[in-house]
Amino acid sequence: MYLAGLLADGGKMSEFELQKRVENATCYMIYEFSVPWVASENFRGFEIALRWVKSDVEKIAASGWVTLSCLISIRADEEINHALILKLLNRIGKEIHQTPNRVRHTMNNFIISVGGYMRDLTKEAKLSASKIGVVYVDMGETACKVPDAISYIDKTIARGPLKKKKTAKC
Repeated sequence: MYLAGLLADGGKMSEFELQKRVENATCYMIYEFSVPWVASENFRGFEIALRWVKSDVEKIAASGWVTLSCLISIRADEEINHALILKLLNRIGKEIHQTPNRVRHTMNNFIISVGGYMRDLTKEAKLSASKIGVVYVDMGETACKVPDAISYIDKTIARGPLKKKKTAKC
């Protein structure tokens, strides 16, 4: 499934095909990486992601937040509805600590993406992160940690302006 995501052309896929991919994803490596990479290539990527973030199914909601992060990293700022992004930051501030584990993780990463890729919204992203505070995610038996959004954004900015990527796939 991961390799299929690397090879797939999301721009040629239907919403039905993308929906089936997210529903059939078997682990977070698929629904937080492979599926969002492909969905972000679709011309309806924002609409699909916004529908997914409303889902009560953890993997679908998580995939939606990552798809939004991918879109922020590859689309020109002029193509992104800034008012919508501010609304999403506000939503995260109200909901993050009550959402399922992987959704909390992807919401936190969304804040980091906004702060790093959308310079005119960096201040708002950091403000949102400061209101939220520490985000706890059970990462299992691993050394992985949830990044502190404010310090991560600050480190990103200190390295110089982030350039938009050609693709979310890596």
